[in-house]
Amino acid sequence: MIKNEELLRTYAPAAFATEPEKDRVSDRYSFLPTTDILEILQDEGWTPWSARQVNTRTWSKDHAKHIIRLKHEDLDMKSFGVGDSFPEMLLMNAHNGLGSYDLMGGIFRMVCSNGMVVSDSDFGKIHIRHIGFEPQQVKEASTELVMNASRISDKINKWREIELTPTARKDFFADAARLRFGENTSADLVEEVSRFRRPEDNKKDLWTTFNVAQENIIRGGFRNTNTRRMVRAISNIQKDINLNSDLWDLTSKYSERISLN
Repeated sequence: MIKNEELLRTYAPAAFATEPEKDRVSDRYSFLPTTDILEILQDEGWTPWSARQVNTRTWSKDHAKHIIRLKHEDLDMKSFGVGDSFPEMLLMNAHNGLGSYDLMGGIFRMVCSNGMVVSDSDFGKIHIRHIGFEPQQVKEASTELVMNASRISDKINKWREIELTPTARKDFFADAARLRFGENTSADLVEEVSRFRRPEDNKKDLWTTFNVAQENIIRGGFRNTNTRRMVRAISNIQKDINLNSDLWDLTSKYSERISLN
């Protein structure tokens, strides 16, 4: 039995599909229910605690792309050692024949209820094809994230120790804003991306700066002076993943650049 099944059925019913969407898959397609992956991860100590799926008219809600966030019994905030954050496993899939399973590493920050994605360079995205599936792939992904947790923790704690100059912070927020808004990003948008939302985020270190930018870029809630429209929260699952991963890589580059100076 899948833990937190009611939560999953409410927010990601496609995880319980019992067959692929008809007329969309080839003869070589091997149907692999998301629940099978969850059962393997559950045996490895992972429990789903958050889920959502795409609202689309292109295919049925029973086969739509969905993402499930899982936390490990041995990886809590205390053991991770990064303040109010803990590592996660992200499982993304769709039963429409358009892609593979993706298993990714993530970080969840409790104070702002915000999820981040560790980039491929630090965790390594695991693609599981619907053709020739091997359960060992899932077990290896679990082992990899658990083993990488201490290294990712060390990296974040290094970011927490890096104090940015006013110029470096301004440059970081400008680069971060361009990830979502492109090269024509205005100074007003950069200012909005740099605006902290709670007193504890009024700090100059690289980790906090990353968190401020990430929350504003993903959640929006401010006006784009170029379009005169309110910036909405990112609802597209793939765009959310891509922006988070790109921002993680950007922060890594700043850390490396500052360390060399």
